[in-house]
Amino acid sequence: MSFGRTAAKVMVTAAAVTALTGAGQAFAGVGENLDSYYQDAVWAYSHGTNGAVAVADTAGDSHSVYTLYDRKNNSGLRLDNSAGNGSTKYSGMDTTNYVSKVTACLNVQLNPDRCGYDDRPNDDR
Repeated sequence: MSFGRTAAKVMVTAAAVTALTGAGQAFAGVGENLDSYYQDAVWAYSHGTNGAVAVADTAGDSHSVYTLYDRKNNSGLRLDNSAGNGSTKYSGMDTTNYVSKVTACLNVQLNPDRCGYDDRPNDDR
């Protein structure tokens, strides 16, 4: 009888640990501020619930800016901002398909574009 109760407790504890671990992985990245910069020209970010991404043009240099970003269920997304210095463009809000990576990029006409570092959850950036 004692062995049965001990085995049951072990199985319940293991199930609880597995469930909590899975829940932690399901929400990894939500709530961590993501920020990417390229020099003083562009800032891409997702803050709070990470439901939306934003890209800000921070230099009067005649170059448009964009962010390459991923969501929980989508990768390789792009948000362009060609409104000029001081402007910010926002994506749609979707907290269930939250933003999981941002990269700030400068669109350089007739030359290769220049991008900052990716920022992903838990990468210590």
